Amino acid sequence: METKANYTLVGVFTLIVMVAAFGFVYWMATFGKTGQTAQLEIRIPGSAGGLSVGAPVLFNGIRVGAVQSLTIDGVDPNFVLAMTQVRASAPVYETTKAKLGIQGLTGQAHIELSGGDKTGPNILEQAVEKGSYAILTADESSVTNLLATAEDILGRVNSAVKGIEEFVETAKGPLTRTVENAEKFSDALAANSDGISDFLKNVSSLSETIENVSGKLETIVTRADQLIAAVEPDKVAAIVDNVEKVTADVAKASPEIEPLVEDLKVAASNFAQLGEEASAVLSRADTLIASIDPEKIQQTVDNVAAASEQAREGIASITTVANTIENRTDQINQIITNVGQLSSRLNDAALKVQTTLDKVDGFLGNGDASGLVAEAKKTLQTFQQVGEKINAHIGPIASNLQRFTGSGLRDFDALVSEARRSITRIERTFTKIGDDPQSLLFGTSGDVKTYDGRRRR
Repeated sequence: METKANYTLVGVFTLIVMVAAFGFVYWMATFGKTGQTAQLEIRIPGSAGGLSVGAPVLFNGIRVGAVQSLTIDGVDPNFVLAMTQVRASAPVYETTKAKLGIQGLTGQAHIELSGGDKTGPNILEQAVEKGSYAILTADESSVTNLLATAEDILGRVNSAVKGIEEFVETAKGPLTRTVENAEKFSDALAANSDGISDFLKNVSSLSETIENVSGKLETIVTRADQLIAAVEPDKVAAIVDNVEKVTADVAKASPEIEPLVEDLKVAASNFAQLGEEASAVLSRADTLIASIDPEKIQQTVDNVAAASEQAREGIASITTVANTIENRTDQINQIITNVGQLSSRLNDAALKVQTTLDKVDGFLGNGDASGLVAEAKKTLQTFQQVGEKINAHIGPIASNLQRFTGSGLRDFDALVSEARRSITRIERTFTKIGDDPQSLLFGTSGDVKTYDGRRRR
């Protein structure tokens, strides 16, 4: 069967399909655009590289419009004017921030809107009411700054890479030697693994010892804290002051130290010479002792013992006298006081008698009376001279008695004590000689040496 097509219907159908397709594309392009739109001019500082006509305008990541045109600001060429078409209902205020953004480092550039204070008027609604466009100045984009300073950054990176290369080239030799030394060290460790094991065991035992010591140290530190807390700061300050004074005195006396050292050297040499002389004296004493007759020594010991007994009795008598004088010190002082009072009374009596005789001499005018008065004057002068002599001798006598009762008695006691110690040492010596007579001849190093009388060949 032959089919006859109607070309008119086919053409109409084709046109309807094309119109429907165009309408679908237009509908897809205008999908999401609801409500009235407004123009918004955004002034972008610096470069707007990457931004093109048709680029989206986003508010917090949501598309609200697109860029319609891009021009350079005729008033200030440092700005780029981007005319955009956005929804009039978008919350754009004078405080809204705008900046140029890029979706990733290689993505499409777009304009990003964000923020804003709701208390102010919506500049898009005002622009629609006035029949004009709103103006908003964008912030400088960090991405734009990054792209602008990319050359500087690349230059710095290049310099850093050159520095790293120079450092690697310089440190190549030392690093190679370090690796070689590390290899040698590892080989030495492998060769001495047994010693290292013993060393680690010793370290383990040492750690245990340190742990025990740490406990003791804690106790010591606690006691030290208690001791430090018990110390008064004032006493410590006084001690520091005293130490400072001592160091100052030592510093002042430092010029005198060198002469003192010289004197000590001389004294040391004198002691060395004295030691040599003492050695010679001991040698002569050994020779002399070897020539002494033991019987005479025994007789001398007996005589010394008798003399020591007599000396002990004499010292006892002297001690008795000294004790008696010491016990009667008050009586001696009283006697001296009485003698002084007697002398004072004699002087007073002589003065009174002299006054009386002067008065009598005034009343008597004959020669016998004058002779009597003269004799009386002579007698009184004699009494006065006697009193003056007594006064002159009382002071020395009193001072001598005081010296004797004071330092004299102490010296006498010291003499008696020294005599007692000397007698004790003499008795100890003679007792030792009596117990071991051979020590006087052969010393105390041991028994007397014996010889078998055989001749050596």
